[in-house]
Amino acid sequence: MAFLDNSGDIILDAVLAETGRKRMAEGNFRITKFALGDDEIDYSLYNKNHPSGSAYYDLEILQTPILEACTQINAGINYGLIATTARDLLYLPVMEFNELGAVSRAVTRSSGLFFATDTSNDSGGTNRIQKKLQNDSISFMKGGASSDFVLMETGIDTGAGNAPNGTYADRQSYLVANNLVDDQFRVFYDSRFISTVYGPTRSTDNVFNNNATDNGLNATFNLTAGVRVSQNNFGIEHYVSSVVAAVPNGIVNNTDGSDTASGFSVIDGPRAAVLALSVDVKSGLSSEYTLYGGTATYDGTVCEYIDTTVYVLGTTSPVQIQVPVRLVRLQ
Repeated sequence: MAFLDNSGDIILDAVLAETGRKRMAEGNFRITKFALGDDEIDYSLYNKNHPSGSAYYDLEILQTPILEACTQINAGINYGLIATTARDLLYLPVMEFNELGAVSRAVTRSSGLFFATDTSNDSGGTNRIQKKLQNDSISFMKGGASSDFVLMETGIDTGAGNAPNGTYADRQSYLVANNLVDDQFRVFYDSRFISTVYGPTRSTDNVFNNNATDNGLNATFNLTAGVRVSQNNFGIEHYVSSVVAAVPNGIVNNTDGSDTASGFSVIDGPRAAVLALSVDVKSGLSSEYTLYGGTATYDGTVCEYIDTTVYVLGTTSPVQIQVPVRLVRLQ
């Protein structure tokens, strides 16, 4: 939906996406809720040095033309507005991939993708597709609770040396006090290609913190299958969702002056939560690789792949991230 403000007339340009058109044709289309976002707004245009005074600080933002409504189902609200009673809320957390290598089981991207292996064509040898990827120095998720995983962090990424800082006190003031620390996440994935997602168990055995005196990292992640949610409400066909637990992000700036937090965390400010996420490739895939995928060569061998996107959303905070995943097997 686009909002057009022309000559004093307020015009709403609403276009139904695929699911809405389908329900309209079936005669059961009904609007039950709506969401607002500010994807088109460039807040860097806020000019506190405007020569005409404070009434003109946001003039360029208010005059920003809003694009016409888009019909693509994957071009919805990326930056949704939230309701909060905190009138002095200046910072919101973000979610970022941690590929620093400090956690041994955390996979990294190759050509912008996280890999997950499908061993269904591994006849003639055990885990052959995994060995092909290893020979090409590509890390991967092998599926199951013991799999390596994509590691993600949430927090206020203010930039190194800027306030608020990554201290325990600022975490309490800026995140905990404003209810911006997620204790679980919703994971949306394409059920045609992925059967199960895994996240941390709800156990105090899962930790991600550093020692403020010896600068050491404590990182333990035990995974379990996410809990499927009956109501999806995501708007993309074939996508289903599961709930996975979050782990408190206990990485803090050290107090002895020799700060090593940046070696463990990709968030420079107060840190909120951390998620370890893995996926199982759906068994029995065959024609899907031809219909939805392609071929690529790894370690000199032609392989089939399907590229898909997994979406992770906070259940308390507005954090979200898109996880690009390549499912790959021997041809």
